[in-house]
Amino acid sequence: MYVPNIVYGLIPPMLIAFSFITPLLSLIIKSKKFFVFYISILTLLTFILSLFIVIDVFREGVVLYPFGGWPPPIGISYIIDKLNAFMALIVALVFMLSIIASTTYLKHYQKASTLAYFYTIVLAIFAGAMGSLYTGDVFNLFVMMEVMCIGLYTAVAFHRSKAEAVEAAIKYSFVSIIALILYFFAAVLFYSGFQTLNMADIALKARGGVEGLLSGGFFGNYLIDLILGLALTIWVFTLESALVPNHFWLPDAISEAPTPISAIFPAAESVAVYVIIRYMFTIFGADSIIAKGHIREVMLLILLILGIVASIVGGIMMAVQRDVKRLLGYSSISHIGFIYIAIGLASSANVMQQALTASIFHMINYVISSSLLFLSVIAMEKSINSRNIDDLAGLGRILPLTGFSIAIGVLNLIGIPPLGGFYSKFMLYQVALEASQPVVAIAIVVATAITLMGYMKLLYIVFGKTAAREKLKEPLTVSIPVVLLALICIALGLTLTIGFMDILKELAIAAYNHGPYTKVFYDYMKMLFPR
Repeated sequence: MYVPNIVYGLIPPMLIAFSFITPLLSLIIKSKKFFVFYISILTLLTFILSLFIVIDVFREGVVLYPFGGWPPPIGISYIIDKLNAFMALIVALVFMLSIIASTTYLKHYQKASTLAYFYTIVLAIFAGAMGSLYTGDVFNLFVMMEVMCIGLYTAVAFHRSKAEAVEAAIKYSFVSIIALILYFFAAVLFYSGFQTLNMADIALKARGGVEGLLSGGFFGNYLIDLILGLALTIWVFTLESALVPNHFWLPDAISEAPTPISAIFPAAESVAVYVIIRYMFTIFGADSIIAKGHIREVMLLILLILGIVASIVGGIMMAVQRDVKRLLGYSSISHIGFIYIAIGLASSANVMQQALTASIFHMINYVISSSLLFLSVIAMEKSINSRNIDDLAGLGRILPLTGFSIAIGVLNLIGIPPLGGFYSKFMLYQVALEASQPVVAIAIVVATAITLMGYMKLLYIVFGKTAAREKLKEPLTVSIPVVLLALICIALGLTLTIGFMDILKELAIAAYNHGPYTKVFYDYMKMLFPR
């Protein structure tokens, strides 16, 4: 379906525009309440627009939106299907709730300009994340990832008087800039071989369909360009999603960033994982030219092995952390590993749909639960001015709403029924057995048991020990977001049998069935250039 409605292309440009406008407003308006209200309304509007897009895509089908009226592959276009529409909705939800919780975190800053600076950064990250999800263009993905990552580097160094924060930002920016430069080279290689940067166009050519395409056929030794370009792409986005061994930047960055930004990191990582899924299944799927020489299978096998290592390494490192944010950072590394295990198992045709369903479902569980836990930390660190896990003793009792939310978030990540995390891990375990990979199934159980040590330590300290104080006030702007996310964790499990599993399957089908994704592009070509 070709839809020239501006709504489909509005979100990223709108967020970028307001990112530029916000610091200018701070020169005129000195009210902190104005900026809190302004940013809350803007993120709420973005969430509503992303919800509209999800509803429309599920009802009408894949959407193609050409920017400026320039048709693809000449111009940049968004191609929005069920997968990226739904992922964008999750990302928008996390950003909206993190912004609400940030009002408590930023309360002690006296100047409105400080809030404007912080919100400018967040809007840039938000714009980059949404643009990276919606885009159907290889080069535009590079641009939007740059926007997102530059915002994240800056956010990590927000407390620039702290040497640790500056060091973490430098480390993260150094490796990420190198990675994105390599992705730029990958885009050049794709263009060199396929003579196009449109993802749907490349997907058609990768399956031998070049007849009638405006961009023509192949050029030169396109297979070498494809292999090198895809290998670089995988390396870059495994780094951006913090998959072992490219995880080393995350614990420092996520612990030194302002805690509302820490809550955004899981959503940013999910964007990078989405890109891997899009490249490995929609663009270069099992029926593409790269699959004929088993090169694609080898790439997915590597992701599977790295996923197993990440799930175990992250769990081990969790158990020895004293900083609660570093503990949650290593928890992120472990769960990213579980997601990549599922992606790696999807190389087997007989379990591809189940594996992708498990990976997408676990990614949703991970993003919601991890963001919940980081937002809960805001209430705790503002109450006791500490992130040391021992100083959190008993806070789950005297902060009941925060404590309830922490318990739900942790139990969801462990995988306790009837929460969604149990079902996504059980699906992953089943997929491993159905794919005749018992070693992988055992690794999933072992990794879960290892992560249990870190989670139980956190739960024991927060609930099992006696608090140093009798009563603390829970900030409403934190309590509402964390309770809402906790209820979503519960709903993710309870709604599986009443329709949500069908939605997850549709997301998985959208990932590997390139037909609707490429058809909307090809039909638009035929409409503009009939032959």
